[in-house]
Amino acid sequence: MKRSITGLYSHPLIALILFATTPFYAQDTEDLEGWSAIELNLKATDKLSFSVSEHLRYRNDITTLRNYFTQIKVNYELFKNFDLGGGVRYITDNDDVGNKQGHEYLFRYQFDAVFKQKIDRVMVSFRLRYQNKNQLGLSESEGDIPTEYTRYRMGLSYKVKPLKLNVKLFGEVFNEPQSPEENKGFNRHRYTLKLSRKFNDFGTLGIFYALQDDYSTPIKKSKSIIGFKYSYNINLSK
Repeated sequence: MKRSITGLYSHPLIALILFATTPFYAQDTEDLEGWSAIELNLKATDKLSFSVSEHLRYRNDITTLRNYFTQIKVNYELFKNFDLGGGVRYITDNDDVGNKQGHEYLFRYQFDAVFKQKIDRVMVSFRLRYQNKNQLGLSESEGDIPTEYTRYRMGLSYKVKPLKLNVKLFGEVFNEPQSPEENKGFNRHRYTLKLSRKFNDFGTLGIFYALQDDYSTPIKKSKSIIGFKYSYNINLSK
């Protein structure tokens, strides 16, 4: 039995309505960031896969290194159209603001639940993610406050067959249950457009553009993000 897109996704769309419920700010800051990544994907079985990736991120109109990190992820297809996953990041943060500057080392872990449904030629997805990040070598009594987010992301994916091009559009809201700043709760949202193409025996090249607004501080922080990603897949399940 066919289900319409409206009927199937009316409930997750409630979360995206929160995009329009963010407060008004008289002041804000704007920035352009550049993100890049290289990723190796390993499909161990029909249901189990792993990935490891290296990331570089720049800020201040792509002139200053913001951070770099290594990420390891695992994904398991629990049943058709529903995946569970987890991952860790070891992050080196470039702190160049304030009296005390230098590198800070952070650790982040995350858990994902992803539901996907193909309707005609469009793949619709919903991802729920919990993430927790803290500074290494620093206790809570010394000022380390873990940063927690629950993230809700909806996506549309379409393959342009004549060009062998995958087009993806995402909308995501971030919920911060506890925050040292004034504005906890749903205080960040992001829109992302991704284009990618797979080349035989070479891998997949992707580019993306994102717009993000952060309301967690008294001054709204807006940023545009341009990114590049190269990934290579190894399939051991054949």
